[in-house]
Formats: sequence, structure tokens, C-alpha cells
Amino acid sequence: MARLGDYAAAIVEPLKARPTGAILVCATSRRIEVRITTATNHLLLVIAPDSDLAHEVFFLRMLAAHDLPAPRLIAYDLSCTSVPFTYAIETYTGGLTLDSLDQPVLVRVAGRQIGRVLRRVHRIEAPGYGAPMPNGRWSARTWRDALVRWCEQQNVRARAEAVLGADVAAALYAATLDHPALACAQPRVLHGAIDPSRAIVTVGESVQLEGLVRPEAPVGGDPLFDLAYALSSRQSPIFRQGVLEGYEMGGALTADHQTRVDRLRLLIDVVHALALADSPVLAGLPDAVMARLEALL
Repeated sequence: MARLGDYAAAIVEPLKARPTGAILVCATSRRIEVRITTATNHLLLVIAPDSDLAHEVFFLRMLAAHDLPAPRLIAYDLSCTSVPFTYAIETYTGGLTLDSLDQPVLVRVAGRQIGRVLRRVHRIEAPGYGAPMPNGRWSARTWRDALVRWCEQQNVRARAEAVLGADVAAALYAATLDHPALACAQPRVLHGAIDPSRAIVTVGESVQLEGLVRPEAPVGGDPLFDLAYALSSRQSPIFRQGVLEGYEMGGALTADHQTRVDRLRLLIDVVHALALADSPVLAGLPDAVMARLEALL
């Protein structure tokens, strides 16, 4: 951070953009965003301090190729040769994040738009499971491997056994990670973390989805992972309703689809709950998980 200004200047200089200002948008251990203003527009410099942006580059390239709403890539470097981190320069998407709106009607309308866009995204075939790495290879051989990797990155196994107990944790894995219903023969493009905070909208007489932002791994796999994430318990009922309505405008979910969504949603809900540290929710989590496991049978 102490050298952020120098790094930003070195990265932007080859673009001949002639910046007139810069604002730090966010700064975490995983992501730094700087909005750079030029005489004609805004750009967004995204830096990954301790990881890489290969998944985001892939996602944005895929959506641009199909003219879907997301920021457009201007430049990127995943090699860490010119600067000691990966970065991307993207168009800046003006507007508000959907989680900042408190009008239920607008949230539902935006949710429908997100659902429709997701359905189109999910028609795009991905070349692998999980996420691409800077060397071009993909992180997982199968969809199950990608889900296991996603859980490992969030330390789920150790946390699950401590909170749920070994028997409930084993039953959870059997019904989700290890269940044959979740097999995926053809990976599709995913956003990986569909959430109101990752949808940029503008508001006028109504609301308009401007772009899906900040994708997360996995960006290749079962498209119903995205839907399950959007329908997870931590999302508001009105957002969930809107997304499902929009998604099913492209065709109603079959019984097989619903089963997969239910199993993926259970896994996602548990991962989110385990991240709550000492929340009172954890005390009742084993019983809640068992009840949902019984409902899946």
C-alpha cells in the first residue's frame, strides 16, 4: 500500500490514459481497487495482493464475447514480472451495488434481470472445472474436485467437524460433495458468488442491471452452483424470488435440477454459516443440517 501510487502510475502509463485523479475504492488482503479518472472516463485498476486474477480475466472475457453485462477488460498481467502482483484494468461500471437498495420492488426487478443474465451465461461452455491458473491450466479435473477445492479454501472440513461433529459432517459430504447427483459432465461458465453486493445497478424510473462484478472461483462447473448461491439462505427472500423468476424465464427447472440446487444450496449454506465464527447460529447448526439432510432423502 505504501507504494500503491507508484505502482498504479507504472501500470497505467503504457495506456497513454493521462490520469487526472485516483480514488481508492477498496483495500483488503485479497483485493485492492483504484478508480482512475481520465479526461474522458473512469478506469478501474484491480490488484490481487496475494492471489491471482486469472478467474476474473476469464469471466470478463467470456461475458464480453457474448455481449453480457460486466466490466470490459482493457489490460491485464498475470505474470508478476513488471510488478510483484497480478492486476487487471477494467472499465469502471458506474451505479450502486444492489445491496444498497432498500425498495423490495426494485430488488425483485433487478433479481429477475440477474436471473435472465445468468441463464445466458450458463449456456457458455467452459474449458475446465474450477478456475484457470496463470499458466493456462485449470485447477480441477472434475466438478467434485472443484467443489472440494472451494471448501478447502474456506477451511470447511476442520471447521465442520468441530461444529457439526464427525457423523453429521460425514453425512453432509455424502449428500453433497460425494453424491452422484452432483456429477457434471460439461462445465459451463459461472460467476461463482452471485450476491447483491456483486451486482451494479442504476436507478431511474425503474432499475437496470449494469454489470455482474467481482467473480470468484469456481468460474467453470455446474451452472446450478450459481443459482444455488443466489438462492442461499443468507440472501433476502425478495432477491431469491426475483433471481428464480428471471432464471426460469428461460425454462422451468426440472426435478433433477431442483435436486441439484437443493444439495448445492445446503453445502453453500453450511459454508456460509461456518464462516460466522462465534455466531449463535452455530449452536443449532447440527440439528438444522440433519433436518435438511433428511428432507433430501
